[in-house]
Amino acid sequence: MEPSPAAVEVRKDETTRLHEALTDGRADGTLAYETPGGRVTRTHSYVDPDQRHRGIASALARHALEDLSRSRTKVGFSCGFAADYARAHPGWNDTVDTSRSAFTATRTARDANSGR
Repeated sequence: MEPSPAAVEVRKDETTRLHEALTDGRADGTLAYETPGGRVTRTHSYVDPDQRHRGIASALARHALEDLSRSRTKVGFSCGFAADYARAHPGWNDTVDTSRSAFTATRTARDANSGR
């Protein structure tokens, strides 16, 4: 069951460099980013195991891309989920650095074994 978009609140904390997903006031997921040399890179996403498959990671990725779209900054990826989300939603192409080096996301052994 995926929560409605209004059920997931996402906020950005520039001090910790995290986008945080809140459901019912509880932090259930994060999407980390770095800004080396002025370039934004999405580095890692995490969603509480009990809250997965409910749209929380997608809400984080969408919010992060919306944030970058407003700032006109290009983004690169080392987070597999965020990279996959951006590729699956080509409407964000103006925000995504589409060069091959921008998608340096790594796959886990689980991903490799599942054919992803």
